[in-house]
Amino acid sequence: MKLIEEIKKAEEKAEKLKKDAEIKGQKLVEQELTHAEESLNALDAEREKLIDKKLSEAEEVIKEEIKKLEKAHDKEIKKLQGAYKQNKEKALKSVQEIILKWPSSR
Repeated sequence: MKLIEEIKKAEEKAEKLKKDAEIKGQKLVEQELTHAEESLNALDAEREKLIDKKLSEAEEVIKEEIKKLEKAHDKEIKKLQGAYKQNKEKALKSVQEIILKWPSSR
C-alpha cells in the first residue's frame, strides 16, 4: 500500500512538473515571439531609414545630372542662336545682292 501511495505521489509530482514545464515553455515561446516581433519592427524601421537615405542620395545625383543637362542645353541653344544670326546675315546679304543685281540683269 505504501508503495502504491508513493507511486501516486510520484505520478502527481511528475504531472505537476509536466504542467509547470508546459507553462514555462509557453512563456518562453511567448517571450521569443515578442522578441522576434520587436526585432522585425526594428528591422523595418532600419529599412525605412535606409530607403529614405538612398532616395535622398538618388535625388541629389538626379539634381546634379539635371544641372549638367541644363548647362549643356543652354550651351547648345547659344550655339544655335549664334548660327542662326550668322546664317540670317548671310541670307540677308544674298537676298540683297540678288535684289540689287535684278534690275541690271534686264
